[in-house]
Amino acid sequence: MIPVEARSGLADIEVFRAASDVRHHITATIAGERHAISPVSGGFVVLRPRGFKEDMTSALGPLGWGRPVAFVDDSWGLARFSAAATDSELHVPQSSPSTVSFVVPERFRTRRIAAMEPRLQRRCPPSKSRHQTVYAVGTGPSAATDPQRVLRALGPVDDAIMSDWTYENTFKDVLPGTGVTPHVLPYQFDDFEANIQQVDRTLRNLASDGVDRVGLLIEGNPDTYDVLDGLSVAGRDVQVTPGIPIGLLAAAQNAELFHDDPLSHSFAYISGLHDRHGLPSEQFLGELTCYLSAGISCVLVEMYKGDIELALRAMALSSGKHVAVLMNDYFSPAESTVMVHDPRAAGTARVVSAARGGLSTMLITGEEPR
Repeated sequence: MIPVEARSGLADIEVFRAASDVRHHITATIAGERHAISPVSGGFVVLRPRGFKEDMTSALGPLGWGRPVAFVDDSWGLARFSAAATDSELHVPQSSPSTVSFVVPERFRTRRIAAMEPRLQRRCPPSKSRHQTVYAVGTGPSAATDPQRVLRALGPVDDAIMSDWTYENTFKDVLPGTGVTPHVLPYQFDDFEANIQQVDRTLRNLASDGVDRVGLLIEGNPDTYDVLDGLSVAGRDVQVTPGIPIGLLAAAQNAELFHDDPLSHSFAYISGLHDRHGLPSEQFLGELTCYLSAGISCVLVEMYKGDIELALRAMALSSGKHVAVLMNDYFSPAESTVMVHDPRAAGTARVVSAARGGLSTMLITGEEPR
């Protein structure tokens, strides 16, 4: 991980470091390839239990919807109980001491396979060149302040692939003079499949040129809603250095807007672009309403084309009063913020939709604003 400044609550590296430790224990054969499936590769919920009475619904609800739950500081043993109650898998990191454990429902694995298989079937033909090692490194907006940390995380590579957004906003002042050749690819906010395919194609072209060690720089966490979600592993080994998803960092930036940190006890991190992930709108609305009513703050990513109307509807349907914060193009010169206090106000959905940037995230929380 490229360290970022310390964050309060649960929006820190520990969950994602633990996920990278257990990812190889959750595997599936997809399109003839054996893939590791990270518990944070799709939507997930993070929970710091306060007790069985307070958090039973908070834990069982997401598992019923097919979302993994990361339990942090689980002194009550709620993770083991929840795994047994829902016939889910319990995964505890073994490589290093951790305060995080994951409960992963079977429905999550099934959904991941269904999402990844079509992408892998469209992959480039396997390269006949020698085996390639890919160093997928999660980076954060503070990476540019310490170039040496970036280079150490990349390992012994001479070539690094990254999006144009990552290069322009994080690395354009880091790589020159280091001997690392950047391969900058245009990031397409509205065509995620194309992003995966162009990374796969670039890796294979480099392999054909004899490049057997390549860096893959990901703004956020490589395992969370990013190009590893369907990248072929044929002829290559992928080593993951975790990071904090940029949408979660953006949400953490706004904790000061509230009396209490919205991410201190629990949060759900899911995509607002439910169609892309094969989820019906009924589930998206039901999940958000369920989480918000249970006191779980929701961080919705991929809101460039995400379902603003359903997100605001869930906000209105949920018990209690909620506030939404739309964060656009954070950690770039185009950064902007829009707050919504009344989702029922006329024209709210239209105004919020019009304000969206290329990289948009929405935080919905029941915490009281200052």
